[in-house]
Amino acid sequence: MKRDFLVTVCASGGGGNFEAVVEAQERVGYRVKLLIVDRECGAIDKARRHGIPHIVLDRTLPAGDFFLTMDQAIPADTDLVVLAGFFPIVSADMCRKWTGRMINTHPSLLPKYGGRGMYGVRVQEAVLASGDTLAGCTVHYVDESIDGGEIILQQAVDVREGETAWQLGGRIFLEENRILVEAIALIIRKGDETNVQME
Repeated sequence: MKRDFLVTVCASGGGGNFEAVVEAQERVGYRVKLLIVDRECGAIDKARRHGIPHIVLDRTLPAGDFFLTMDQAIPADTDLVVLAGFFPIVSADMCRKWTGRMINTHPSLLPKYGGRGMYGVRVQEAVLASGDTLAGCTVHYVDESIDGGEIILQQAVDVREGETAWQLGGRIFLEENRILVEAIALIIRKGDETNVQME
């Protein structure tokens, strides 16, 4: 019998992306096994509501110890690690260990508006300051670069005249919820196809 495709989610904020992943698990065919956070945050409340265990990492640890603790917290049978609004920049060692099995969301059409310091409302402020007519979001594999891993899915969003960065960001966040789930579904299908070819 085929075992469940197991997902560990890492978050630092309100947990909107985490909840989208949790609510789609039966429909798509995976199971969220654990939530890892680096601070007390809204994602914990959502994990409790859905009966999903969580672990809070100690942000005061030196980076090496922090990421060692994080890596040890991820269940060994995890098939995919999902960074869903997780603020720390993952260490190179973890990126290498989880190559092809760790994904991230970003609120822009990468490679535009990615990299160090580009997160949250700052991204949409940059979009509006540039006069771009299109914004959007990306789900990508995590590698040692910041926001530079292979792109899995993107969704463009029209910039509306006169809207604020917060309004634009809110619309993009809803698309981010959706394409994050779609990206997980794509990864599962790709794995299933690979397994069939190997049999």
